Formats: sequence, structure tokens, C-alpha cells
Amino acid sequence: MKKILLSLTIMTLLASCAGRRVEITVTNSLHIDRLNETVEIPCDEIRRQLGESTYVVTDAAGNEIPSQMIYEGATLPQKLIFQATVRPDASAVYYVKKGLPEDYTKNTYGRFAPERYDDYIWENDRIAFRIYGEALIAKDGPSNGIDAIMKRTGAMFLDKIYNDYFEKKQSYHIDHGEGVDCYNVKRSLGAGAMAPYAGGQLWLGENFTGHRTLDNGPLRTSFRLTYDTLLVNGLPLLETRIFSLDAGSQLNKITVIFDGAPEAMPVAAGIVLKKDGLPAEVADADPNHQPVLLPEKRYVAYSEQGDRAKPQYDNGIVYTAVVFPYPLQHATLAERHVLALSAYTPGGITYYAGAGWSKWGFDTPESWTDYVETFSRKLQNPLQITISR
Repeated sequence: MKKILLSLTIMTLLASCAGRRVEITVTNSLHIDRLNETVEIPCDEIRRQLGESTYVVTDAAGNEIPSQMIYEGATLPQKLIFQATVRPDASAVYYVKKGLPEDYTKNTYGRFAPERYDDYIWENDRIAFRIYGEALIAKDGPSNGIDAIMKRTGAMFLDKIYNDYFEKKQSYHIDHGEGVDCYNVKRSLGAGAMAPYAGGQLWLGENFTGHRTLDNGPLRTSFRLTYDTLLVNGLPLLETRIFSLDAGSQLNKITVIFDGAPEAMPVAAGIVLKKDGLPAEVADADPNHQPVLLPEKRYVAYSEQGDRAKPQYDNGIVYTAVVFPYPLQHATLAERHVLALSAYTPGGITYYAGAGWSKWGFDTPESWTDYVETFSRKLQNPLQITISR
């Protein structure tokens, strides 16, 4: 009888452990829907409650939803992320438990592309980007701005368009139905890079020299780029950029570190202007070349006609934006850019930048501005996370 009771006790304990789960309550304080918004849970807390394991996330009805362990370049995972949907002024409940995750659809992707002059390329199910490595300098000169590549497919397509280009099947500068590279960076910040802004001028660096992919999963791709020494008024700075792009988002999260920078050094994140950038020229430009400068709302935006590889191809309107999580010092048109000005914080400065396209999701400049403004509101009012057993 004692053996039977002991066996029953062990079975009960095992069943209890197997059924343990962590409850995650996600609360939305805004009077707008929060659809498929990324939620981050510290892995230390999950391990404390459930032990070392692989985990799955379910909604309140018990349906498994995509999740991803985030390493940020570390040996052990640092965060567990998933995407929550929460109604206005409401809460939603999710659960984390031990289990083997399904093979989720990959909605983010990034890699170093040495076959194309050392590009680093990355994308999600909405938009794609690239940034230039040092092998390109001999061909095109230095350029450390961000290049935006338009998409109208949720599939990961960068490898395909690069392969087609190198096999001379078709050019990615022409839209064949999935997307197109119709954005011109040259010697500029491109679609939202950052640079020191000392003495009333931009101090542009050169192409990245080091790279490391940090995460590459179904919901987030992230990577780190390092650069050679940049002299700013004779002061040597070492620059590091960390990029992170989540599924469904038009904007990258970007952290820039300038080792050696003085406290409160002026910096500017910006968007290169299609025109020369003088206020009179912008005022006279057509409606597809209009900057939006709203430092009080923490963002700047811009719309421009997509470049055409050939006149008969219409590459639509390209929309770009830079968004900060705190009020900007100033926003201005200068040095052929729309600039969002801030002060550097020792240890790094974080902001958001990205792009959209009139051929997929943004019919007018106003629709793009609405997206950016809503993004800014969400950034200022993050989803509130409560973890309980």
C-alpha cells in the first residue's frame, strides 16, 4: 500500500510539473487596437518558474502562437518574445509553458552578403533594407547610409532577388511583382542613419568593417555593425550600430554607440532629400516630395518618387521616417536631409527608422504619416506586462 501511495504521489507531482505554466497579462492603456505587437519576457523569470527548457506560448484559448528566444549575441537566451493583440483599453492573457515549439513561418531574415560587395541585408514580411560594407568603397566611394528596398510580398525575397541579379535573370531595380530597390543613398544618411552633427554639419563615416548576426528567427532579426575610427573635429570616435527588425513593422529599432564621444554631443538621424534640400525648393516641389517635421511629436517623415531604372517602369512613392522615444531637440532641413536633432547619451542612443511603399499598404502620404504617428504613440505608451504563475 505504501508503494502504491508513493507512486501516486510521484505521478501527481510529475503531472503538476508538466502542467505548470506562467501567465502573462498584457494591458493596453490606449484607446486603439494593438495588433500583433511584440511583447518581451525576461528569460530569467521564465526559467525561475519553469526551469531550463524550451517553451511554447499559447493564447487564452490554448492555441499555440509563434514565439522566439532572443539571444542578443549571448550564449543563453535573454528574452522570450511573442506578438500580442489587445483591444483598446483592455487586457489579454497569454501563457508560457514547457514544450517544443512548432516550425513557425519565418517572417524576419538577415545576413551578410559578401557576394554583393559586402552588403548586410535584412527584411521582414513588410519591408527590406541593406547597408554597405567596405568592399563597395572601391566601386562607389564611401556610403554608410541605410538603403530601403520596397516589398509587396510577405515572403522572404532578398536571397531570390540577389540570385536573380547575379544570374542575370532580372534586375532588382525593376519591380517584377514582388518588390524593387528604387531608393538612392549615395553619400548620405539614406533612410534614417545617424551621424554626429558638430559645428552645424554632418560628420558622415565610411562603410562598416565588422558585422555579427545576433538573432535570426521567425519574429525578429538583429545584428551589430562596427566601423573604423571617425574623426569629428579632430576627436576620434568608434561607432557601433545595432539593428533590430520585428515581424510586421515598417521601422527598425537602432542603437548607435559612439565610443569616445563627449556627453551631450549633438547628433542627427536623417533622411536624404530627393531635391537639393533648400526650403524654397521643397516648398515648390510636387506633393510626392514633402517633408513632415514634427519634433514635438518625436518624428520626421518624407515622401518621394521612387527611382526608375527605366522611364517606363513606375516604382511608386517611397515613404521614410525617423521616430525617437523622447522629444526631439529640433528638426530641420539641412545638408540635403530632413534631420531629427538630439544629444548623444553616453552608452548609446536608441531610435527607430524605416520605410513604406505606395504599392503596398500606403496609398497616400497621409496614410504613411498616420502610421508613423500611431507608431510614436505606441512607443510612448508601451504595453504593460504582468507575469504571474
